[in-house]
Amino acid sequence: MKLKQEDQEFRNPKVFYPDPKNVELDRVLVNLFVLLRCDGSRPTTKARAPANFDKVNFHQKKLAALPSNKGFDEHSSITQAWLESDVFDVVNRGKGEEAEVIASLKPLHIDASKIRIAKRCRDYFVSDHLYACLEYGERKTIHALKAFLDQGRDPGTGKYDGQTSLDLETLTVLKLVEGLPEIHSSGNKAAAYPPVCIGQARILCDDVQRLLVYKDVVPRAVMIEYLKAILGLHTGLYTLRLSRQLAGWINDKQAHEACLDCPVYGNTTEPFEKCPYDQKFAVDMGNDFRSKMARLAQESAEAEYGRLTELVRSVFVINQLLRYASVKRLSTQDSPAEAVSLLSDPPPSFEGFFEAFLDQIRMDNTRGDQELKPDEAAIFDLDLPAFEKFIELATHVRHAHHRRYLTQMLDKVFQKNTEYSALIQGKSTSNPRRWHLGTRLIEVFVQLAVLKWKEEEGRKLFYSEPILIDDFVQWVEKRYGFVLAGKLDSDESVSLADYTAYRENIQHLKKQLREIGFFDDLSDAFNAQTIRPRYTIDQSVES
Repeated sequence: MKLKQEDQEFRNPKVFYPDPKNVELDRVLVNLFVLLRCDGSRPTTKARAPANFDKVNFHQKKLAALPSNKGFDEHSSITQAWLESDVFDVVNRGKGEEAEVIASLKPLHIDASKIRIAKRCRDYFVSDHLYACLEYGERKTIHALKAFLDQGRDPGTGKYDGQTSLDLETLTVLKLVEGLPEIHSSGNKAAAYPPVCIGQARILCDDVQRLLVYKDVVPRAVMIEYLKAILGLHTGLYTLRLSRQLAGWINDKQAHEACLDCPVYGNTTEPFEKCPYDQKFAVDMGNDFRSKMARLAQESAEAEYGRLTELVRSVFVINQLLRYASVKRLSTQDSPAEAVSLLSDPPPSFEGFFEAFLDQIRMDNTRGDQELKPDEAAIFDLDLPAFEKFIELATHVRHAHHRRYLTQMLDKVFQKNTEYSALIQGKSTSNPRRWHLGTRLIEVFVQLAVLKWKEEEGRKLFYSEPILIDDFVQWVEKRYGFVLAGKLDSDESVSLADYTAYRENIQHLKKQLREIGFFDDLSDAFNAQTIRPRYTIDQSVES
């Protein structure tokens, strides 16, 4: 069935910024850097790039021509291979020299966005979502993030300042962008609307601020990976929470009062305690996909991904309510929280508005020899109000498409099957997708969990302190919803087999913590089961 664009609209910045696709987080960061440089606006259109600008060899020759670089010409094959692997994001890798082209520089510095081939560096508006979270969650996070990403650049000349200690790859990025035009703002704001779930945005901002505490002690490349992991994780968690939130609003025919004055903040011990749309995921920390804990994690992941159909339907509902409000020029046309109240008290013209669209859809799809499919005709024959019938039709036609791409997007932002993953999945049907925290993601969580802060003169001053294993497990659950030991529903009874599975899961966690050097259990005493900070932080002393 053919539907007009307005009838099947899914991506709407007022509701959900991303256009779900198979995104690459490196490209998301590069596009976010553009927005950071342009203060949240789209960049102006650049002049045509010189010939072969999208070839690594073009930039390798530029580096070789710099007087300070010795040996680039003599070892051109080695330097080009290094640039391709560590400095540039290359597409069509391994398909021959002519096919291999640049998408962008790796996101090592905010100026990496100066070498970006827009058509190959698409992020499908995920960077818009992240900038909106930073902008409306806690704006000062943007200033701190920009300051870190712009380290080493002289603002007067745009070149390396010659003083800041930088790793070789970041220094190479700065050398490559020397002399390239600055990126200028077009004034067209990319993130004009706040995220629907402002609480998740606040947690993201708090996490970014915590990570930036380590900017002087953690290697820059590792810091970028940390940031990528947190930004991707929160994008995935936001998407899943939005499914619950919109469905709850639609079911209640009004926005929840807690969402109108969100109580969620990143500085509290239980951020989502008062959130009506809290979410929890059973996490398996082991490597045996046939274990009891693995089965629980598989069931939990299947339930969350199964909820994507509900998200698609909910987005359609809100978008059509906003469409009606816009056409009728109602005051609710820019606010999903206000638009949903149309369901509880629809205006007299509401049903007729969507009845006309249904008649047009039927007419457009029954011209000439065209006939409605039996399932489509059945929806038209349902004894439902016109609006509900319209939503059922749009969902029926488009939900498989959007669900497939939402699944791909979530797998990417959760970095499935990597060291920074929140998910793993085997190649066989007997080893489906399950929640599992990768070793490096645990490392990120520990770096965040050992930080506390106090406020002085309007500034957050962070300091590090050890944390008990049990407290860390609770911290991860209350902040991100990852349950390592316990039922997702606290009212459910726990069997002896469940307790055994939870105990084994904690042992797997301890094993991973030992491997990355955060935990050394020299005693079985409760107070000896402690995670110790890798870096001693005390900003009150530093300030």
